[in-house]
Amino acid sequence: MAFKRTVNERGLPYKYVLAGSIHKAREILEEEEFDMVVCDFSLGDGTLFDILDDIVKKGIPLIVTTGTGDEETAVKAMKGGADDYLIKDVERNYLKMLSTTIDKALENKKVILARQQTEAALRLSEERFSKAFHCNPDPISISKIKGGHYVEVNEAFFEIYGYELDEVIGYIPDELGIWMVPGDRDCLIEEIQEQGSIRNREMRFRTKSGEIRTTLLSAEIIDVSGELHLLCVSKDITEQKKADEEIKYLSFNDKLTGLYNRAFFEEELKRIDTERQLPISLIMGDVNGLKLINDALGHHEGDKLLIKVAQVLRKSCRQEDIVARWGGDEFIILLPECDRVAASRVFEHIKNSCQHMDDLPIQISLSLGLSSKNCMTQDIKEVIREAEDKMYRNKLLESRSTRSSFIISLEKTLRTRSHETKEHCHRMQEVAQRIGKAVELPDSELDNLKLLATLHDIGKIAIPNSILDKPGRLSLEEWESIKKHPEIGYRIALSSPELSPIAEAILDHHERWDGTGYPLGLKDENIPLISRIIAIADTYDVMLNGRPYQKAVSKEEALGEIERCAGTQFDPKLARIFVGLNC
Repeated sequence: MAFKRTVNERGLPYKYVLAGSIHKAREILEEEEFDMVVCDFSLGDGTLFDILDDIVKKGIPLIVTTGTGDEETAVKAMKGGADDYLIKDVERNYLKMLSTTIDKALENKKVILARQQTEAALRLSEERFSKAFHCNPDPISISKIKGGHYVEVNEAFFEIYGYELDEVIGYIPDELGIWMVPGDRDCLIEEIQEQGSIRNREMRFRTKSGEIRTTLLSAEIIDVSGELHLLCVSKDITEQKKADEEIKYLSFNDKLTGLYNRAFFEEELKRIDTERQLPISLIMGDVNGLKLINDALGHHEGDKLLIKVAQVLRKSCRQEDIVARWGGDEFIILLPECDRVAASRVFEHIKNSCQHMDDLPIQISLSLGLSSKNCMTQDIKEVIREAEDKMYRNKLLESRSTRSSFIISLEKTLRTRSHETKEHCHRMQEVAQRIGKAVELPDSELDNLKLLATLHDIGKIAIPNSILDKPGRLSLEEWESIKKHPEIGYRIALSSPELSPIAEAILDHHERWDGTGYPLGLKDENIPLISRIIAIADTYDVMLNGRPYQKAVSKEEALGEIERCAGTQFDPKLARIFVGLNC
């Protein structure tokens, strides 16, 4: 009641509830929230210690009032969690101190609560930092500013740089060789001290295996327990850089040959077309025979040819020259500060190098055109057009000798890739000519017959050696591959004016009189006459001279086989004529 009287008399700004027993106090504490509890040591049905734990657990400030001389009890209550105490004196001076004591206890509670909140926020922040640190997909490291020793790194650091925990913690970057240039770390720290932090700085670091990785580095200086440390976060962009460089490369370069592409060349032409770069020379080149290679051997071999030509062009030029693929089989070279005399030397070097490309299945040539710009009044486009015109003019002038060397190259390749020896071809020509004259072929057809005897199996240059040289029986798949050589030979022949007259005969030289041959199943006189003649000449010579997979037989046996197959494999009329010529 003294508390109530004091509050009322002094007009203290408190709302309060009185409880006369332990039981009542517990009920009130369960029902309502309080900022403060003032409690006598003795209550109606117990003592302060019966309810002390309940009050302390709720976090409510507690002031204990007890009698004079009972300070020991007050101290015990303080140890149990009470915030303060008042000793009741007879003069009731303690009631005068009540307001001050309550305010002090409430203020202390605010301070404690604020500290608890700060500590909780700090724990939460540390927990979040720990999770962000260890779960971050980017490598993070913390190292001492002084000495540089690593004190903490995350899992991503181990994954990217390839180290184990005991290989990093306590070691300095120079010992591990992570920094490409050891002094870079000190320079970075000085920069951070001036600017506050570094964000997304592109840098390169070395992994344990020696691989160089490109990263975007962000770094700042942090305080850890009163000591300055360097916090580094490095986002690995190695693969992204490779992809960007690949995109950049493809935007400037021809994917197949690696040379510059036409778009890049035209941009460089604008940059170089200045008076300082004069004289400027241009060489244009066109690959002869690319269509033939593509048709006969497939585009893969055609691609290999273009790559080979690109290598020749690049090796023939200076580093500052621009070599580009102008179109499908056309190339262009830009030679700054190069007069016609010097450009002519490059021109001749390219032609000579092409003539020595002997690792190709068919001898290939390059038609070239050269022009030069000597003053700024000349339009560079006209210079390109002049080089192009000269290239096409040279292509026409060289076409006859090119075609001759082409046929010689075909014969050479065929002898290398198949069993068509020079002697076999000569013998076939003689036999075929005898039959052709016997049936009174005109001279033009006799010439075609002679050429057909040499190149009827030209399509075999596209058949793998593993099949052509196989000593045993061919598999079904291998036989199907062999049966494609007439069609391949047909396409090759169509690519050359000299061979086009015998293209159909090459296609049909494995047809049979009874229609069971390949590739078209032609029969009787639908098969070209010279194809029917070659079929007899080829079979007869093979039987007489043998092959790795077939023993030679006598002349009588060979003529008997020709006679036996008349009307099935061979034209019966031609077979009789041939047998009659040899009897």
